[in-house]
Amino acid sequence: MSDENQLPPTFSTARRWGIGFHVILGLAAALALVGMVNYLSLRHYSRFALSDFRKIHLSPQTQRELGTLTNEVKITLFFDTRGEEHLYQLTAALLREYAQANPRLTIRTVDPTRQPADAELLLANYQIGTLKDRNFVVLETGGRNRVVYANELGDFQVELISEGPPREFRKHLRSFNGEAALSTALFNLANGRRFKIGFTQGHGEHDPDRTGHPYGYAKFAQSLREQSNADLIKVSLLGTNEVPADCQLLIIAGPTQPFTATELERLERFLKSSGRGGRLLVLVSNPARGSRAGLEPLLARWQVAVGDKIVFDPEFAPVNNALLTAQMNPKHPIMKALAADSEDQRVELVLPRAVGPLESGARTPDAPTAQWLAATSSGGIEVSDVRGGVAYPNPLADRRGVFPLMAAVEQGGLQGVTTDRGSTRMIVVGDSSFLDNEMIVAAANQYFGTLSVNWLLDRPQVLFEGLVPQSVTSYRVVMTDGQLRSAEWLLLGALPGGVLVLGALVWWRRRH
Repeated sequence: MSDENQLPPTFSTARRWGIGFHVILGLAAALALVGMVNYLSLRHYSRFALSDFRKIHLSPQTQRELGTLTNEVKITLFFDTRGEEHLYQLTAALLREYAQANPRLTIRTVDPTRQPADAELLLANYQIGTLKDRNFVVLETGGRNRVVYANELGDFQVELISEGPPREFRKHLRSFNGEAALSTALFNLANGRRFKIGFTQGHGEHDPDRTGHPYGYAKFAQSLREQSNADLIKVSLLGTNEVPADCQLLIIAGPTQPFTATELERLERFLKSSGRGGRLLVLVSNPARGSRAGLEPLLARWQVAVGDKIVFDPEFAPVNNALLTAQMNPKHPIMKALAADSEDQRVELVLPRAVGPLESGARTPDAPTAQWLAATSSGGIEVSDVRGGVAYPNPLADRRGVFPLMAAVEQGGLQGVTTDRGSTRMIVVGDSSFLDNEMIVAAANQYFGTLSVNWLLDRPQVLFEGLVPQSVTSYRVVMTDGQLRSAEWLLLGALPGGVLVLGALVWWRRRH
């Protein structure tokens, strides 16, 4: 082809360079614009909920708390998701909102079935090996930690789904209370407040410093130091001694010798103490360990009755002198958190006495409110004959029925008294041996002890008023065997087959 027939280039060299320069300049401008938009988005952004698990909005109370948090907080979800996947997803979504609001929170998940080595290391580091079969959340900062249990995060219901045999049950989540539980725990942890807990002495009580004896309370005392961030003191009410003004909780652990009238008056003043309201944990000694300690009149004034005899429950007796709590009151926060459908989450008591609300007539509006926490089954027996730590029931003389074993008392407003903690609180249990060095590891004893102390120390729920549980809607599809086979054929055969047929038709059409 001759040179005359060749067309001249469309653009000159200079023009091409100019076009390239403008392209590069445009890209640089676009990148600069994206950078400026990202810079501004760090300070001005909006987030939208696109799924059920994202429809979690932090309350103003929680946002204010997170805004003042300056410490680094590590949060670990210890969850076996196979049984409580819905609760795990809701909790994880909530914690992501926490971390979004404050980057000082770091979140990780440990699944004991998929990460057994990490699970064992975590349990050992926090010294909570008794919780290896439970789901919970651990919050840690500055060497302190708090444990929030799965039953505190949500309200569960167990329903029968098959008559069997064997009968099948399903445990499903009815409501989610994660924000109130986690925000409260985070507040207590971040504020770093240390509590002072006193143990009464001088009446044959269990010794919190005694480590080499099964009746010692050293393990329970260590749990209080670590889990409740507490300093422990021994309190004597002899002479002119009063309960120390800075004592937030007083524990009377299994006294075997009587309190004097003066000591009882000092305990009464502590419970009605101005400016704070007293908190008392009374663990009654069973008659096998010693005589009555004379606390019954004081407890009766606070609407609690204590029986004289040993309670025995043959159906729930792992050994001759012990019983497992057969019934738990789900209306109380302690037992609601403890409530479970397995035997290892019951409290195991040793030769307990009956303890429950006092059955009285008319009550004044400001009277204390007492409610039972746990009780025997309907096969309970109040035994008179106990020899060598073994109960010998007499079916002709012993009273039978349901017997309460522990009670909680709360008085929200004493006349003429203003309390900064909101109320006077008390827990009374008909046994003290269940928290000693030997029995504290049995069943859910330590778990109950921790929950009880947390309730008595009054975690600041008032700061998070208005955080109501979030209702959870669950759906269940019921199909006959024929409907199930039809659904399987549709999902596994018809739908994939239809796609293959459609693809073959398209291929055939294009081919021809």
